[in-house]
Amino acid sequence: MINSPAPAYVFGPFRLLPLERLLFEGERALRLGSRAMDLLLALLERAGDIVDKHELVAIVWPNAVVDDATLRVHLAALRKALGDGRDGQRYITTIPGRGYGFLAPLAHTGRPAPGTAGTEPRHNLPVMLTRMLGRAEVLQTMANQLLQLRLLCIAGPGGIGKTTLAVVLATRVLRRYADGVCFVDLSPLEEGRLVPLALATALGVAVAAGDAMPVLLAYLRPRHMLIVLDNCEHVIGAAAALVDALLKGAPLLHVLATSREPLRITSEQLQRLPALELPPADAVPDAAAARHFAAVQLFCERCAAVDDAFVLADADVPVVVDICRRLDGIPLALELAAGRIGHFGLHELRRQLDDRFRLLTRGARNMPLRHQTLRATLDWSYGLLDAQERQVLQALSVFRSRFRLESASAVAGCDVFDTLADLAAKSLVSIEFCRQYVYYRLLDTTRAYAGALLSAGGDAGAVLLRHARHCLGLAQRIAADWGSMPPASWSARYGRHVDDLRAAIDWAFGEEGDVALGVSLTLAAQTLFYQLSLMDEYRVRVGRALERMAAHALDDPDSEMRLHVSQAHLLLHTQGITGTMLRSFQHGYALAMRTDDGSRRFEAICGMWICSLKLADFQRADSYAIELAVLCDARDDTPMRLVLARMRSVGEYVQGRYAQSAALARMVLAHPEGARQLGFNHALLADHQVCLRGTLARCLWMQGRPDDALALVREAVAVGFEHNGVTLCVALAVNAIPVALWCGQRELAHAWTCLLCEHAARYGLLYWSAWGAAYQRLLDGGEAQTQFPWPAVRSWPIQVDLMATLHDAAADSQALRRARMGMAPWSAPEVLRRDAHHRWRALAQDDAAGLEAVRVQLEEALRLARGQQAPGWELRCATSLAAVLQAQGRRAAAHAVLAPVHAGYRQGRDTTDVMAAAALLAQLA
Repeated sequence: MINSPAPAYVFGPFRLLPLERLLFEGERALRLGSRAMDLLLALLERAGDIVDKHELVAIVWPNAVVDDATLRVHLAALRKALGDGRDGQRYITTIPGRGYGFLAPLAHTGRPAPGTAGTEPRHNLPVMLTRMLGRAEVLQTMANQLLQLRLLCIAGPGGIGKTTLAVVLATRVLRRYADGVCFVDLSPLEEGRLVPLALATALGVAVAAGDAMPVLLAYLRPRHMLIVLDNCEHVIGAAAALVDALLKGAPLLHVLATSREPLRITSEQLQRLPALELPPADAVPDAAAARHFAAVQLFCERCAAVDDAFVLADADVPVVVDICRRLDGIPLALELAAGRIGHFGLHELRRQLDDRFRLLTRGARNMPLRHQTLRATLDWSYGLLDAQERQVLQALSVFRSRFRLESASAVAGCDVFDTLADLAAKSLVSIEFCRQYVYYRLLDTTRAYAGALLSAGGDAGAVLLRHARHCLGLAQRIAADWGSMPPASWSARYGRHVDDLRAAIDWAFGEEGDVALGVSLTLAAQTLFYQLSLMDEYRVRVGRALERMAAHALDDPDSEMRLHVSQAHLLLHTQGITGTMLRSFQHGYALAMRTDDGSRRFEAICGMWICSLKLADFQRADSYAIELAVLCDARDDTPMRLVLARMRSVGEYVQGRYAQSAALARMVLAHPEGARQLGFNHALLADHQVCLRGTLARCLWMQGRPDDALALVREAVAVGFEHNGVTLCVALAVNAIPVALWCGQRELAHAWTCLLCEHAARYGLLYWSAWGAAYQRLLDGGEAQTQFPWPAVRSWPIQVDLMATLHDAAADSQALRRARMGMAPWSAPEVLRRDAHHRWRALAQDDAAGLEAVRVQLEEALRLARGQQAPGWELRCATSLAAVLQAQGRRAAAHAVLAPVHAGYRQGRDTTDVMAAAALLAQLA
């Protein structure tokens, strides 16, 4: 039964006696079902408010599962009894999606209920001077819980808003308690024995100083009351003992406690209070959308209170979101930061957060001393820790991201199972659950505070050394797991560790660090940096490692070799083909050849093969593939052999042997080991599956299967998104865009070019930005232009070969020379065709000799295409040759050249080449 403190509610012609559960209309008693009566009492207790439908269900049916339809049926019965809507009089309103409310005028009459001083129960709750934000859901949950539970504890770190929530919650449920609410602030107490006396003082009950409990229990036993114990953490044992005694000795009593750690007694319902909601890390909303996130809303409201001219503009949203995120969404920190907005402005305020403990001071004078500054808040929590907890907290401050239990033990240098649990209980460490794993994390403010204490003490060097060594083992495990996990799962599990590896490497190369350890860390972190597409950053780190090795005369040829090879790869993709890149590849290769380590030789040979390929020196690339084959013959290593097969597939392609290239690509893709990430994949940077799909797609186009080719490059691009930035750039620039253009899909090629430019710019990949710029200019210019508009960054030979197959003007003297000298067999038929076509357009109308020379060159191109068994080139050459023969008046010969080639196509009927051939054949018929 619901027991309202008001003896009578009066509304319209109705009078409700809650204690008797009687409803009168004038002098006539109305019959009302028990559920309808409970609903009416619940709505009257919250008159003027909208009551959530779930809360209504919890009040009226506390121990049953009830659907919305049942609630609507009983509300309909209540409305009918009240004549709701009759003569325009409305009592109960419905807010779709939210709940119900009693919004008619309401009065209270009669003598106050026992234990009350008026129509509202007694209370001594503090007056809230600002509104609470971002806690509506947890407030509703706890209000519902207090209907069935007698002890709730709000736990969380300092400044998170525990007291505010407790006061708002107590105000919300005040009318439920006939004898009111008693608020007790325990923060001034210095000894646990004073806790019962503090409660007695708040209640106004005189007790004996020696033992207050008998009198307290005698006073509270008959009372229906809510006791709010605020700030229990520093007297946690005494507070827990008091609450336990009260719950056992006063059956009508409910207790709401706030603390930085749980009371840890039976019947306690713990509510961990999270930080205020922040916008997602991967999205920057506009100003209107940003205000829907509680942390931003609170910060902006407090800024406006300090500076009435403050308005959140769209341009300022990233700055505000960054401030809120760096302050962990903690309300106190946000309020302190907003208080300095008038002095610094937004942008300078963000810069000043590097020294947040100096910045975040000068809280409101009417706030508790522990909330006057951010440091005071943390000092309060730190002062409650024992020596072991302080030592572990300081050690944990070296982690830059979330960590596992075993990582914490390794860095702390001891078993921290119990200590970590205690720190989490005291809200100094956050616990995060991810699938089957448990992770721990320090808030940024806590980390900065504990880190400063660690630096000021004498253990920092030892802790940082343990952290660096732990990161080395972690990086090695991360690299090993790359070969056995799906890319998305691998990135989700290990990507967060990059911040710790950065910190460990920076420390190792610092004044108090260990250079040899730093070199090992840099090398071990290679896979993680590669797969997270942090190419330019890793290039700088590799360069620093080489500099530190030289400065300290560190004699480690193996590490030096690996660093040079990595540096060369990174220079290639981030800066393009340069002399420094070439020298790094060569130096790494020379060092590798002095060792008998097959893995090191493999890395160096792969590097030289890639270098030769990018320089379009295909013969030299073949020589390195042969050298790798000799190495494979001496080792029973399947992944290495699959990489060799990939290299041979590319080698066969560039020599114009498409059937052999396609067979090798299919073999690797179909191999059980080829379906996984290859352990040696980092030596080639781009993912082998994506690259092989691209190579196979180009082979399919050459073999007269344009539809299959286009489908396969679409697949390669889709898979490329799962891997590092270089992989997607390779998929787009080397394979997808050319195939799309060969198929006449200019709109698709344009979309992929925009994606290439955006992706290369995002990850600082200058080499691939140059490819994107070349494609952009090709697509922007028309076919009629006589000179190809190369971008500012001059093209490289392999780019020249490819562009020459896409535009007549790109088939210039350099491309023609390479084709005639056999330096680029794969593109030679198309380069000769485009050059002939370009020359034909430049001929005078009556230049028969010139036209004959064009015909001869086109026949040469057609012979090359047929020799390569490349219907893709053959159809183009045959179409151009047939057009020249038609111009010479040789229509039958033209038809005889083109018809059989066109007839051999079984797909691609809507591609540009097939349609052009069909149109010409129609003219020749």
